[in-house]
Amino acid sequence: MIDTASFLNSKDIADYWRSIGFICMPLQSAYIVWQNHTKTLQEKHAAWREIVETMPDCIVAEGHRKTNMGISDALAESLHAFLQAFMQLQNQLIERFYRNGDHAVYRYRVLYDGDKDWSEDRWLYDTAEECFEDVYADEDLIPSIVCIQLTKQWIGENRALTLSVKADKTVIDIEAQELDEEEHNLLQAFDWMWFDFPTSFKKGDIVVSKYSPWGWNLYADEPFVLMLLCSWGSKEYKVNGIPEKMGCYKTADGFREYHRKNADGTDMTAHGYFQWDDGSVYWECMHHYLDLEYYREEPQGIRRILKAFSSFEKKEIGSDLFALAYHVILEEEKSKRERESLSCFMDDGLRLAGLK
Repeated sequence: MIDTASFLNSKDIADYWRSIGFICMPLQSAYIVWQNHTKTLQEKHAAWREIVETMPDCIVAEGHRKTNMGISDALAESLHAFLQAFMQLQNQLIERFYRNGDHAVYRYRVLYDGDKDWSEDRWLYDTAEECFEDVYADEDLIPSIVCIQLTKQWIGENRALTLSVKADKTVIDIEAQELDEEEHNLLQAFDWMWFDFPTSFKKGDIVVSKYSPWGWNLYADEPFVLMLLCSWGSKEYKVNGIPEKMGCYKTADGFREYHRKNADGTDMTAHGYFQWDDGSVYWECMHHYLDLEYYREEPQGIRRILKAFSSFEKKEIGSDLFALAYHVILEEEKSKRERESLSCFMDDGLRLAGLK
């Protein structure tokens, strides 16, 4: 039987599932495998084949979600058939990506260990192999390669394929632009799914997602104070001390049931308090709650404000201390920034201004 938890991006969620003995249904397992950011495509295909061979077949989508997916009845009604078709399409796209002589050019970018952004290359190449040759030209950098992302762009068309690979060219993922409708719908089908998986996170926890360079989570590994998960219903509201006001418990259960039938991956959200550059706090959400882990660092500098928000929401401090802490930390950090800006002045000037 497939160890679905080993495909989770969050070690904390994986540990929690194992502690409570949570077992995924077949469709849930297939989704978790797809949503993983670090396993190779070969490992994912092996896991999907294991699901087909060892787990019962089930429906992929029905109703509104099936309409949005746009896949055939045969694929919507059989997870086994869907996974086999999905793997076949991915293999075909990889073969299409490496095929030369079809009026296309290649470009690449590299993500190195420790970097927050990609190292872009501005050249265009005739083949994917020429891209690899350029990447490998500096042998000292090869061990620090996390991912190479190559794009094949057809000249004079919007059609493009993007392949993400490891340093040894092992494929991690493939994306496509301007496929025909049938291929496009199949490749995007997982994006239309939504699940309410159990997690151990509670209101007021400081959490973080470290995998966002792989997706479109805007916050990189920026911690935030969790206030609400899309997967929570009335039971979770009660556990987290969210008071019943104006029928919010019933509303939470209703939203969750609606999401189970109609929502997509962009609705798998975590809501809470994020920070602007100056440290002030605003309410926002991120779209991949399955990527979340506990933020285990002791907040320093301006991030101490998150500690204050966390302690207040967990009812560990009162509103008076919380308000003072928020104000004091903001002012302390503002003063530090202003002090640092004085470095452009001469010592004589600083003495004359009473600052030195």
